[in-house]
Amino acid sequence: MTLRHETALSVADWVVRADGPWPVLATQGPPGLDAYATVHFDGEDADPYRPDPDVVALVTRLAAEHTTTPERCWFALWEGWGELEGGGRIYAEMDPHRLFGRLFRQPPPLAVAPAFDRPVLDAPRADLAGERAYLLFTGTVADVGDWGARPPRPGWPADLPQASFTWPADHAWCIASDVDPSWFTVGGSRGLVDAVLAHPDLRAEPATYGSPPPA
Repeated sequence: MTLRHETALSVADWVVRADGPWPVLATQGPPGLDAYATVHFDGEDADPYRPDPDVVALVTRLAAEHTTTPERCWFALWEGWGELEGGGRIYAEMDPHRLFGRLFRQPPPLAVAPAFDRPVLDAPRADLAGERAYLLFTGTVADVGDWGARPPRPGWPADLPQASFTWPADHAWCIASDVDPSWFTVGGSRGLVDAVLAHPDLRAEPATYGSPPPA
C-alpha cells in the first residue's frame, strides 16, 4: 500500500516535543527507550552499494517484529528535501568544441514536477524546536518508502529520501535519521537493538543516548 498524508500533528509530539536538545532529538529520537544503536549507511566503496533509504527500510522491517502495532506507524519527512518541490535541475555537459574541453555549457534548467499536490506540500508541519519541520505520513511498517510521490518526469523513478523519524503507535521504538549524518539511530527494546547489532547486513554498534557520534 501507499503511505497517506497525516494532518494530526500531535501524533509526533512524543518525538518533537520530547525533553532534550534538538540536535539529540533529531539524530537519536526521543529519550527513555531501553536501548539505542547507531547504524551506518553504506560508504561509497561498498559493494554492493545500497542507497540510504534502503538501509533504513531494512531496519524498519526488522523493527516490525518488535511492536504490537505494525499496522499503525508514522513517518516524518523533512520539509527541506529538494525533491519535494520539484523546481529545476542543471546539467553540465562537456563542450567538445572548446579548447582542451575545459569549458562547459549549461542548458536551461529542466523543470520537474513536485512530489505531492499543493494541499500536502502546503500543510502544517510537525516542528522540532524551530530547527527542523516535517510532513507526516501514516501507514504500515511494510509501507516504508512507498510515499505515493509522483515522478519528477514521466518514466523517471519517484524515489524520495528516507523518513527522518519512523515510529509505531505503541511507541515501542523510533528510528531517527537526520539530514547530514552518515548514520542513523534505532531506539527501542533490548531485543530490537540486539537484533540490529547482530544483523549480518548492517554495520551497527551500541549508542549512548545524549552523545551522538559526529555527523
